[in-house]
Amino acid sequence: MINDFDRFFLNLPPMDKEKDFDLFWDRSFEELKKIPMDPVIDKKEEQQSNKFEIYHAVFNGAGKYKVKGDLYLPQNLKKPKAVILIHDYNQPFESNDDLIDQELAFFFLQLRGHNFFNKKQDNNTSNDKDVRKLPGFLTDNILNSNNYYVKNIYLDVIRSIDCLRLSGKVNCSGIGIIGKGLGAAAAVFAAAYSDRIKSVVLNAPSFCYLELSQNISRSDATYEINSFISNNQSKKKAIKKNLSYFDAINFSDRINIPILAAVGLKDAISPPECVFALFNHFRCEKTMEVYPEDDHNAGGDVQLKKSIRWTKEIIIQG
Repeated sequence: MINDFDRFFLNLPPMDKEKDFDLFWDRSFEELKKIPMDPVIDKKEEQQSNKFEIYHAVFNGAGKYKVKGDLYLPQNLKKPKAVILIHDYNQPFESNDDLIDQELAFFFLQLRGHNFFNKKQDNNTSNDKDVRKLPGFLTDNILNSNNYYVKNIYLDVIRSIDCLRLSGKVNCSGIGIIGKGLGAAAAVFAAAYSDRIKSVVLNAPSFCYLELSQNISRSDATYEINSFISNNQSKKKAIKKNLSYFDAINFSDRINIPILAAVGLKDAISPPECVFALFNHFRCEKTMEVYPEDDHNAGGDVQLKKSIRWTKEIIIQG
């Protein structure tokens, strides 16, 4: 285990940004600005709790896609600081009143194409192609970086910050963001490009160090991409280039706020080699919680509670 830890911890691959990387994202933000937000935030009368008022939000994301999320506002607290939570690909982020803090607002963002909230789902990581249930979004426009699925969800997260600001219901002077898996990669992107984000939690981040993770990860996202490549070998080089615009490592040099990360050393979905490759690139205040015996659910509810406490301390004081 010590040798494994050293192998993981010392992993620091070079970035692989394309020459037009910054121009690509500058143009992407210019395109996004042309799309009206049109946010609609309605109270969910059928789903309330003793601790929070719950609202359903819909707004225009990239390409005018209707992005959705649930906003939890603490009872009897005006304009609280907010935390954005982003679930993993093909996995729900369970909202639980016992896990979240009553002194903060929580925005559970739903990745485009995912239509679950508060629904238990199986972790479909089987190697059996007949039983593995995959949405197929990770190959949506994979040959067109300008309209690729991951680009759109990254920009959707930026739009979620604007949605909170326009709602008038929360204090957006300092927002925390917590992401899991692909949601953690999106959190890195948001922290890189929004000065409203003041803290980042990365639980088992994926979509980082793609050159390696595409060879060893057993995630649904990796499976989808590799299956597409196997059927389109002549496009492999173009796909690799396109994916480099979205590798979380390539945003790491823009982060200058505190980061808390968690990794399970037995995680086959977000391989620890790749998690540390991302973590080691950060040049900011950072902490890694290591769970030697855990898999993709590194730390579980204990880690989530710790993440929320840590986020609260930073954004409340900020």
